[in-house]
Amino acid sequence: MENIGEILNQLFTLRNLIFVPIAVTAGIIIGAIPGLTVTLGIILLMPLTYGLDPITAIISLLAIYVGGVYGGSISAILINTPGTNSALATTLDGYPLARRGRANRALSTSLYASVIGGFISGVILLAAAPPIAKIALRFRSPEYFSLAVFGMTVIAGVSGRSITKGLISAAVGMFVSFLGLESLSGTLRFTFDTMLLFAGVGLLPALIGFIALNQVIIKSVEVKTQSRSRDNPELAVGGDASISLAELLKVLPTIIKSSLISAVIGAMPGAGGGVAQFVSYNEARRSSKNPREYGHGSIEGIAAAESSNNAVVGSAMIPLITLGIPGDGVTAILLGAFILHGLVPGPRLFSEQSIITYAIIIGFLISNILLLILGKIVTKRIAGVINLPYGFLGINIILFCFAGAFANSGSINEMLLIVPLAIFAYGLKLLGFSVIPTMLGLILGPIIELNFTRSMIVSGGDILIFFKEPISLTILALSLVFTILILRMNRQPDHGEA
Repeated sequence: MENIGEILNQLFTLRNLIFVPIAVTAGIIIGAIPGLTVTLGIILLMPLTYGLDPITAIISLLAIYVGGVYGGSISAILINTPGTNSALATTLDGYPLARRGRANRALSTSLYASVIGGFISGVILLAAAPPIAKIALRFRSPEYFSLAVFGMTVIAGVSGRSITKGLISAAVGMFVSFLGLESLSGTLRFTFDTMLLFAGVGLLPALIGFIALNQVIIKSVEVKTQSRSRDNPELAVGGDASISLAELLKVLPTIIKSSLISAVIGAMPGAGGGVAQFVSYNEARRSSKNPREYGHGSIEGIAAAESSNNAVVGSAMIPLITLGIPGDGVTAILLGAFILHGLVPGPRLFSEQSIITYAIIIGFLISNILLLILGKIVTKRIAGVINLPYGFLGINIILFCFAGAFANSGSINEMLLIVPLAIFAYGLKLLGFSVIPTMLGLILGPIIELNFTRSMIVSGGDILIFFKEPISLTILALSLVFTILILRMNRQPDHGEA
């Protein structure tokens, strides 16, 4: 507090006031475009920060992160194609709500939940980074394995009518994640003697193939079977009202709870926004007074999903800043940005460069406030793309998908992979399988495998290590309890859709 004047003086400069709003806007646009990702956006825009001072550079990149995570919900709600992998759960309720002519309500719910979730995580980052990082530091391989298993319990909540099909779909996702080189031994697995699979299937091409291109196929088939008017009232944006203050206050407890859950998970290096979002969404569904509305257009479901993925943005910075350990893929890129600008993340960052560090954290909070303002301005203009003929929209989505797949690694192999993945996903759709458990298995598969293998090495093959560690045992017990509760809830008679 004694340095607050100098911190604010470093923060509120003309350069920051120009660059940060532009970065938030760019992040929203990047996140909203299927096939592009926040990681890709930061990588592409990082060279533009080379000539900036460290505070402006890092805050601008964080602003892209903030805007991009929210932006992913726009396409998730309007065209059922998540712009980012952390917007997967948003499609479950956002798109059904948009199809009922309530796109504005879904988008405004997403915006407010994102801002509140991001702001809560920023406050936690500012006030409690060292204690939370200390808790995360106690987690070892058994705890991370158990956490991933806990994340798999949400399959029961996103499998629709058939839990069996949900489990099969998740198993497919895990199998896809195992293709290529084994992480510890380097052994080739399930490559079928093709160079395309030697490096495995990355999350981005899988997301593009299973979700984005698959959605293009589904939509193209729908367009052929029924006419799609430019002013389709089910998908029009602008006719319905935004979420009211009373409705926002009603879902506020869900937003706060989901934000706190995701802030804790996000502070654990490697857990990621995908795990946090589905755990928070599933907990909100479990504790809701109207659980049957989830998956059919629940405002509460959108609030849980969007507050959780933005809460991860701030909490993922906790291990990065305090320990020098990136919390997810985006903060791994940000770690390079810190070093590039002469900052070495770790315990000494607060003591040796406290002015810069706290200016960056406060700048993150300000970015979330700007998101509220700029989100209202930009969202409807981006949302206007939904009124374009789908032939034009589909072609552009395909181009962005292939461009995003190539730009992710610079390899043409990823461009080639997304086509068979999309066809395979469409086949699953025809058989009645949901692709959401598939993506969940794909996200959690590597975490489960890596930490199971490490635990076996440490314990000398003793499977009981997961039950001997108190934290691991507690997480596994919660996994069992939540699974039973979800299964019992799914057996309740359906009283109609919302």
